[in-house]
Amino acid sequence: MPENTQLDALLFDMDGVLVDVSRSYRRAIEETVEHFTGRQIGENAIQRYKNYGGFEDDWKLTHAIITDTAMEVPISRVIAEFQERYRGDDWDGFITEEPPLIDDSVIQTLNNNHILGIVTGRPEEEAEWTLDYQDWSGYFPLVVGKEKQGDRQKPDPFPLEHSLNMLAAAGCPLDPDQTAYIGDSVDDMQAASEAEMWRIGVVPPYVDADEHAPLLKENGAHLVLEDPNDLPDALSALGDRRATPSVS
Repeated sequence: MPENTQLDALLFDMDGVLVDVSRSYRRAIEETVEHFTGRQIGENAIQRYKNYGGFEDDWKLTHAIITDTAMEVPISRVIAEFQERYRGDDWDGFITEEPPLIDDSVIQTLNNNHILGIVTGRPEEEAEWTLDYQDWSGYFPLVVGKEKQGDRQKPDPFPLEHSLNMLAAAGCPLDPDQTAYIGDSVDDMQAASEAEMWRIGVVPPYVDADEHAPLLKENGAHLVLEDPNDLPDALSALGDRRATPSVS
């Protein structure tokens, strides 16, 4: 990445970057697959699918794993079983088991000099619930979830390009090179590359860093971190000290 890079906005994926989803989304994948197939799968199998690309949507990924066992199950049934586990009856499911991967103090530091946003494949209601649950809502004025993306989820650049359009409509026009996307997957890096944004990869704690970091770099990451708490120092090293306007 060039020296003296000035970034006005930081857009975050949520899963594996801001929160640990090994006991929530990934557990829901494992249990839903076992429910339909009777077979147990592990983290390595899930990650292999993620690394193939095109599986930003965990419902789609779960359905693909089930289908690959030669079972035909309507995706509507897969989603229903998945959500019963993940969301629960009254937001009491696995969604409550997502410890933060980033400290509140780090988010506060980043918020001082940047517009912060969320661009995620989660349903927007689940993203907003998690931000409330973590007491982070005040830091992320922009949330782009599944509903705003339609069929054009990452690695399609549309969600990231749409986020810039939303910021412009809110009175904060930004060029892609003023924006960084922080994600944990090949889809994240490919989408940000197509959107011509800066790419910062994060290695989740539940994957092998020696394997995953090179994969993120191969798919366009300018920088890869094993701990998102290192973001302020990493941005400072890039010469990113420019104060930015707020979203009103």
